[in-house]
Amino acid sequence: MPKKTKSQPGQKTKQGYISTTFETPDLPDYVIVKLKYESPVAFAATGFVAPADAEPQASSLNRVLSKYDIAAVRSHFGKKREEVSHRIAVARALPAAGMAAAVEGKGLDADFIQSSYVQIVPKKRGDAPKLARELQRQGAVSQAYVAPRPVPAAMATGTSPDSRNFEPAQGYLHSAPEGIGAMEVWPLAGGKGKGVTICDIEGNWNLAHEDLPASILHIGGTVINDIGWRNHGTAVLGEMVSKPGDAGTVGIAHQALAKVHSAVIGGVFNTAGAIAGATAALKAGDAILIELQATGPNGKYVAMQYWNDIFSAIVAATAKGITVVEAAGNGNENFDLAIFNGTGLQKDSGAIVVGAGIPPTNFFDNFGFGAGTAYTKIGVPRSRIWFSNYGKIVNVHGWGWHVTTCGYGDAQGGASENRWYTHRFSGTSSASPIVTGAVACLQGIAKTKGAPLSPAKIRKILMKTGTPQVSGPGVPLTQHIGPLPNLKKAAKLV
Repeated sequence: MPKKTKSQPGQKTKQGYISTTFETPDLPDYVIVKLKYESPVAFAATGFVAPADAEPQASSLNRVLSKYDIAAVRSHFGKKREEVSHRIAVARALPAAGMAAAVEGKGLDADFIQSSYVQIVPKKRGDAPKLARELQRQGAVSQAYVAPRPVPAAMATGTSPDSRNFEPAQGYLHSAPEGIGAMEVWPLAGGKGKGVTICDIEGNWNLAHEDLPASILHIGGTVINDIGWRNHGTAVLGEMVSKPGDAGTVGIAHQALAKVHSAVIGGVFNTAGAIAGATAALKAGDAILIELQATGPNGKYVAMQYWNDIFSAIVAATAKGITVVEAAGNGNENFDLAIFNGTGLQKDSGAIVVGAGIPPTNFFDNFGFGAGTAYTKIGVPRSRIWFSNYGKIVNVHGWGWHVTTCGYGDAQGGASENRWYTHRFSGTSSASPIVTGAVACLQGIAKTKGAPLSPAKIRKILMKTGTPQVSGPGVPLTQHIGPLPNLKKAAKLV
């Protein structure tokens, strides 16, 4: 049965800030095992196998498994048995010293890297942490950890029966410095994202919403049957691809195609597997958006690339020429802290990591958001909004509040959620689709000129041409979230 979160709409929790109350399925906890690249060990349905000279490594792993009631042992990335078995021959030919850095640092051989990840699902949820600790001590194991349980990286909203055309309220479409200048590049060939496909990775979407194109495809994973997750995904799609017209909103890259992939695969949360599935369905010049966050080592929400399996999946996607955009998360966390040394929060996966800034509408009402006065100042526009994660790895930012889009129903409610709209989609979840839409516009322009930009090139352009982050009370520039994209300037470098 689904398990409902205890947080109220927009309430601060010890992890950070989350969306309106939502439900997630009561999925089992499990362990992700990353085998050392040079260890000639592979998984089988009942445990681990190895050739005779490496049998002690496999036997040691299997002795650990024998202490627990195991529901499943399987490839974390859905690799076929023959692909996983092939890793033994490759691993035996590898030198031990520095192999992980050599392979991952250059994004080489994604199939081999992904064959090194094994998913072990114990029948008892409480066994997962103990199993991970025991496996981590094994010589064939590089890492063993309990898989993260992601949540939407959005903030609060509300309800209202009012109705109108909402495009004038989409200030993020307008010219810099307030917006990203989307309207200024729409007249350019490809400037509306034509020829680009975006895949959104999260939990659910209302693909029947009146303002979303009928062409959106669900390409993988099991949706989470909950209105909170569904509103979140609908709002994200609305920012990027909602249809122009007399009613509703208009997406930043409304001529781009959209696909969606749930992070629930095989009855568990598997964000890395979802990224791999999206990567297989896309081509160079397309984009993947990761709209999730999970609890890190300090007990706060962090970006998903903190976990090594997810970092590796992002590296493989960007190596294929796919631009990955990732929410930094709403934990008010400093990614430059020593506790994150050597993790994906201080390494370059190739993704564009997005923080949240204060919009020009820097006041908000507190309806549905804790206690306080009805109308409260947030801070200085384009400074870091108080919940956004920050650090050197964060590249650019988007509006972290007051984003008008589809879903939720605070701007337009009614009996049918197919006609719901919001003025209050927020968090790094609202910021990341703004950046993804900008990416699609630039890639659409680039394709009309002959070829898409590399993920590294498009990230560099957005950072170089964006409207700079500013400081505010309690949020100095050292709390880095990067600039707000400026498409008018960026388009000149495509």
